[in-house]
Amino acid sequence: ESMNTVLDDNKKICLSSGEIIAMSPYMTMVFEVEDLAVASPATVSRVGTIFMEPDKVVGTDAQIDGWLLELDPAIQPHGP
Repeated sequence: ESMNTVLDDNKKICLSSGEIIAMSPYMTMVFEVEDLAVASPATVSRVGTIFMEPDKVVGTDAQIDGWLLELDPAIQPHGP
């Protein structure tokens, strides 16, 4: 449930220690989970879900390469 605060519009991470870390408007988070067995309906309603069958996944290298190609040329990495 503590993840719901970072998924809300206020984008604040509430740690179990009581510390609160605010994210900037430009920050996003990506979570990779095996399943949603322990996720509450409140959490599921706040996220976009992509289901990928393990035996049909292209792999992260292809996904990262595709993302890098979409970056503005001024911030694209140089070299191999």
